[in-house]
Amino acid sequence: MLSRKNVYSIFKKELRNYFNNPAAYIVLVVFLLLWQFLFFRNVFVAADSSLRGMIGMLPWLFLFLIPAITMASIAEEKSAGTLEFLLSHPLNDLELVVGKFLAALFFVFIGLLFLLPVAISLSFYGNFDWGAFAGQFLGSFLFASLLISLGIFVSSLLGNQISSLIVSAALSFLLVIFGSEMITGGLPSFLGNALENLSGLSHFSSIVRGLITFRDLWYFASGSAIFLGLSYLLLLKRRMGKNWSFYRKVQLGLGISIVFTIVINLFVAARVPGRIDLTADRLYTLSPATDQILKNLSEPVVFTLYISDKLPPQSQGLVREVKGVLQDYKSRGKGKVKLEIKNPSKSEEIAKEALEAGVQEMRFNVMGQEELQIKSGFLGVKISQGETKEAIPFISDLSDFEYQLTSLAKKVTAKDKKKIVFLTGHQEKSVKTDYTLLEKELAKQFTVEEFMSQEITKSLPDNTAALVIAGPTAEIKEEERKMIADYLDNGGSAFFLIDTHTVSPQGLTAAENKNSFADFLEDYGVIINKDIVFDTRSNETVRFTSSDGMGFFFPYPFWPRVKALDPTSRLASKIESIVLPWASSINVNEEKLLSLGLAAEKVFATTKLGGAKPIDASLAPDQKIDPAGLEEKTAVLALSGAKLPLPGAGRQEGAGGKKPRIVVVGNSDFMADGMAGNFQENLFFAINSVSWLGQEESLAKIKSKQMIDHRLSFQNNTQMKVVKYFNLVLAIILPLGYGALRIWRRRGLRKFSYGTRL
Repeated sequence: MLSRKNVYSIFKKELRNYFNNPAAYIVLVVFLLLWQFLFFRNVFVAADSSLRGMIGMLPWLFLFLIPAITMASIAEEKSAGTLEFLLSHPLNDLELVVGKFLAALFFVFIGLLFLLPVAISLSFYGNFDWGAFAGQFLGSFLFASLLISLGIFVSSLLGNQISSLIVSAALSFLLVIFGSEMITGGLPSFLGNALENLSGLSHFSSIVRGLITFRDLWYFASGSAIFLGLSYLLLLKRRMGKNWSFYRKVQLGLGISIVFTIVINLFVAARVPGRIDLTADRLYTLSPATDQILKNLSEPVVFTLYISDKLPPQSQGLVREVKGVLQDYKSRGKGKVKLEIKNPSKSEEIAKEALEAGVQEMRFNVMGQEELQIKSGFLGVKISQGETKEAIPFISDLSDFEYQLTSLAKKVTAKDKKKIVFLTGHQEKSVKTDYTLLEKELAKQFTVEEFMSQEITKSLPDNTAALVIAGPTAEIKEEERKMIADYLDNGGSAFFLIDTHTVSPQGLTAAENKNSFADFLEDYGVIINKDIVFDTRSNETVRFTSSDGMGFFFPYPFWPRVKALDPTSRLASKIESIVLPWASSINVNEEKLLSLGLAAEKVFATTKLGGAKPIDASLAPDQKIDPAGLEEKTAVLALSGAKLPLPGAGRQEGAGGKKPRIVVVGNSDFMADGMAGNFQENLFFAINSVSWLGQEESLAKIKSKQMIDHRLSFQNNTQMKVVKYFNLVLAIILPLGYGALRIWRRRGLRKFSYGTRL
């Protein structure tokens, strides 16, 4: 049995050794300075308000920090001859090992605490995920515990500190790179996968994402216990010799424990269900939209995972996550989701089945021990219900895996889809040529079709859930206007993308669009201004080409990144901003809205450093904008039925008292393929809007949780310098200041004469 009192005594003794040794402070300060310097060198360029880059460097920096603080744990006791003296006290070998382990772990924990001021300082300038930070801190702490236990084992094995330092660093390096392509490239798949499972880096990388699983916790806990057990065995051997029966029992028990631990790590741990998602946005948890779709399934859906057993070892982490997500679908489906796993490598018939389903056989470049090797394999999913099937050809990452699974499940099970109708015949944007990315996503939920109103002017197609009018530049005639008005007055829904002007990207000049259809919306209390919105703080960097063909980049105020005024609203659905190129601002006529019984919601707007210029103003990127008169400008507006009682005046209610749903954007280019491809938040805002208009649950909610804006936003360079140098100075002052104070007090105690107090 361990005596907590004895362990605590060793713990205190070792901590005093660390804190009374100037070299420990120097090692800690060098570690912190190097760590933070490398991080701050790139973090402002990436503009990411997370510590992923900082945490990613940690395993490699641990390779010199941890061997340096553990090399003397046992080796120094041996060389100084104090080990026997320690063990002559009422103290057993295990208590000595555990006390030294906890002291070293506490010292590293103090170093990890310097993550906290970095996190706090970044949180002031970006949307910081504290849940992911908790996972990163826990992963770092557990990885440190593994390397510390390894370092103590090496220190107990060797009698020289320098030898312990070198060997511990080398073994730690091997533990980190076990599962890397450099090691596993030329090995058989089963052996490469085994090494990947035993690699500390793969488990560390899993936890620091903010996802806690039994597999990773078991690995670090069991690994640390094994190395500490080996250290105990070596000390026991030194004290008792090989022939003592107790030593033999411990040796046998430890050997069995090692085999048991390896077996659990390789074959059992990954199969244990359950995981804890620490991320603020629940990135690794199925969305409510997915739950709702699975709940509403009328017939079972079959998910068939085609997975080869010869995939590169580096993909094993992805494979585990894919299986975990599919198991979540199965459990949430409550009998309505069936899961099949097939291996195309074992049968040509299964491989043919996969190819016919649309799952592709992909080739991988694998670095062997002496040459580049090419391997092939399957990792895709078929989603089917009866004869209807869809496929994810190949899974390369999990960034939109849930979105693909749920949207395809929705597509194969949907019956009597609602129609989304795009008005044509007035030189509008075409869903078939301009909005192909949007059409592809909408087709998973709706029937998408174009409608030329000149052919039939009485009414829109039956079952029209929403009408989209995207940037007309030719006249929409009076009878067509009446048709659209009748549709809205009877509770219809419409998405208006209005261009009050057209812009020449080459000349950066704008011309008025006299057939924009903006005047139609004035009857509904919406005024689309003939101007061009800009934002001096929140905008995109755009590439421009000079007359001599040279390309250069400018922060371009006329491509504002407009912010969601309520990111939790259904239209925004956690999309915090979208990019609108050369858009018009929007105002509302409150009296008109009140008379119609409609309520307006401002969805996206510029910051308070925004504004708008006339259409004939310069759009040059290098111009200086007068800061006087800057103000917030609305760029996206939504209308729906008001909750207030209707007044007597104004447009008459439609049948059944229904109210229209309307979304208005002062730009139609933001949804075009070029913009939607570069700014996916634009695409998913459009999906949200159409789903809200069609009164359907938006699948974009699933994707939008992956698109939370975690970018850093500084007003000036001074703020960046303050964040950087505050943390660097803190990493120097706190350890060295405390060390200097402690050493000064110790020197004072040496000069203290107890006789003077008498």
